[in-house]
Amino acid sequence: MKRKSDKPERKAGRIGEGNAEGGRGKKAAANVAVFFKKNIYLILMILCVLAIIAMIIVAAVYNSSNKGPDPDIGVINPDDPTPSLPDDPVIDKPDKPNPPDPVWTFAPQLPIDAAVSKSYVEDTLVFNPTLNKYMVHLGTDFAAEVGTRVNAVFDGVVKSIDTDSYYGTVVTIDHSNGYVTITRLLDNVSVKVGDTVKTGDKIGEVGSGYFEVKDGAHTHIELSINSQDADLMKYIIQGDK
Repeated sequence: MKRKSDKPERKAGRIGEGNAEGGRGKKAAANVAVFFKKNIYLILMILCVLAIIAMIIVAAVYNSSNKGPDPDIGVINPDDPTPSLPDDPVIDKPDKPNPPDPVWTFAPQLPIDAAVSKSYVEDTLVFNPTLNKYMVHLGTDFAAEVGTRVNAVFDGVVKSIDTDSYYGTVVTIDHSNGYVTITRLLDNVSVKVGDTVKTGDKIGEVGSGYFEVKDGAHTHIELSINSQDADLMKYIIQGDK
């Protein structure tokens, strides 16, 4: 009696094993596809970051290999401790020279034959009856009747003439070297802007205005030296040095 062969059974077993392996492969592929599908944006972001990092590294390597010495920077010679300078160095220059210090070329004379009624005071408050308050007095007052002649205190050029109800007519004279006088409370002015005047020339007459009106009739003169207030009488007393 012949024994039945078991080959067909073995063959069927091998076929089943192959089908099982194929099924596992397809399942793994499906899982990979699902992973990529769920994380596609994260993967793309990581790839972009890696690409940027790679570009930065390449650029840095390229720049370091092609960078040469700056021609505008002084080159230091080991044998010479003094660095060389670039050609035609740019040197900043001030737009205007500093204004000169005042010089003693200013020896004014009294503007009118009258006494000083109120002196120049910059460090003490004095009472102003017109404004009813205490304040500094940055000028010199000469009491005189309205119509009294007022002269230029020194040689100069008439810089400006202004008139209003508060200060009356104001004549400003530039005496050069930084000296400027401003005469307030004038009337009947006899000069015009641009005129050259000499010491003692008439520039106007004692007038009136609301400014210091309660101090009585007078003319008020201010001195400026390089745009700084100064006491005119110190120069008149001391004279020309």
